[in-house]
Amino acid sequence: MLSIKKRIVLWYTVWMVAIISLILAVLSSGSGTLVERRTKALLTGMVHERAEEIEVSQGRISIDEDISFFEDGVYMAVYSSSGNLIAGRIPRDVPLGDYPENQVLVVPGDDDGSWYVYWIQLSFASDSSARIIGAIRAQDMSIFFSAFASLSFWLIVVIAVLSSIGGYIIVRRSLRPAERVVRTAGEIAVGSDLSKRIGLGEGSGEIHQMAAAFDKMLFRLEAAFERERQFTDDASHELRTPISVILAECGYARAHIDDEEKTSEAIGTIEAQAGRMSRLVSALLSIARSEKGTLTPVRTDVDLSELGAIVLETMEDRAGEKGISLYADIEPDVHLYCDHDMLMAMMVNLLSNAISYGREGGMARLSIKDHGTDVMISVSDDGIGIAEKDINRIWDRFYQVDPSRRSGGAGLGLPIVRILAESHGGSAAVESVIGKGSVFTVQLPKEPSPSTK
Repeated sequence: MLSIKKRIVLWYTVWMVAIISLILAVLSSGSGTLVERRTKALLTGMVHERAEEIEVSQGRISIDEDISFFEDGVYMAVYSSSGNLIAGRIPRDVPLGDYPENQVLVVPGDDDGSWYVYWIQLSFASDSSARIIGAIRAQDMSIFFSAFASLSFWLIVVIAVLSSIGGYIIVRRSLRPAERVVRTAGEIAVGSDLSKRIGLGEGSGEIHQMAAAFDKMLFRLEAAFERERQFTDDASHELRTPISVILAECGYARAHIDDEEKTSEAIGTIEAQAGRMSRLVSALLSIARSEKGTLTPVRTDVDLSELGAIVLETMEDRAGEKGISLYADIEPDVHLYCDHDMLMAMMVNLLSNAISYGREGGMARLSIKDHGTDVMISVSDDGIGIAEKDINRIWDRFYQVDPSRRSGGAGLGLPIVRILAESHGGSAAVESVIGKGSVFTVQLPKEPSPSTK
């Protein structure tokens, strides 16, 4: 099987040879026709030119001695009406016969070769007449065509060789970046190193565009694999901790089976850790469904004003443990066609995040407002804030700005908020200043788009 490089060179050479051969064939055919026409035109022109120079004086044909009856290879002769030669000459090997007037004929000579013969009748006022005949040797086109064919053959050979060499050089240079792409892809396939890049640099050619697209694909693949690896590590870590606690508490309860108080304490710890695992698994399930495109909201008419009040009441005890005051800035009678449980989870996660990273004795505010075609839900706090380098990463799974202040969280609250917002056709954003606090805002459209219905 020929490589694409060899196939391109082969096709290029074949087409070049075919085109040159066609051009040479046309030139050969045209040259023969042109030579024939030129020869006949020369013959007829010379005959008519001499005919105009012949006169009749005193009943006799008068021919000037200066008239040449052989010029440019044309033989001419003047014959009387009785067939006697008056002037000029015709070669002996030219057979003279009763040929039609005013027609150039090809007649075979007595020797090798053939002749073009042409004659016209000269009529004079004295009722006398004469005949002027011209003859010119027909060009031996076989010699011409033989020489032309030989020259064409070697010309085609030279063109084929030059086309092959030139085409190979051009194709090799053109496909060199493609070879680099193939080599890099092979190295990645063997070594599984997604950090490799082709790196052809700037260029407007198709190969450069392909290499740039390949590099972008590698970048996305590397990022995706890194996220999956990090996800696996973090999920394993987050699940390992409660499992270890549950196993330890089971052993503790078994060792103190007769002590009701210690057994009850162990069961309570197991229940808390099991609840944490349940929330973690639910969050992971939501993320998995979102990535598969199967996370579909069950929409109903939800009174967000009432739902916001319920969420604030639910979070009061947890906020009170840190002395954080909860405030409400909720417009009355704000309705949204959405998934009730998803919206509640979204608000709970935002408030939980504000409490976890809020300062002791600080505040957190839940705001729900009607903005025409959208509903704006925001949670603000006066906590530690978020550094600029962390702003984009807080939406990553398991990422935490300050791991030492986990408060039992797994770093999935904010990613879940964004996923739930996007499942409703909305968006989630944050503004933050270090040491002054953060404002998380979720914007949800009142009318769902066709893709989110």
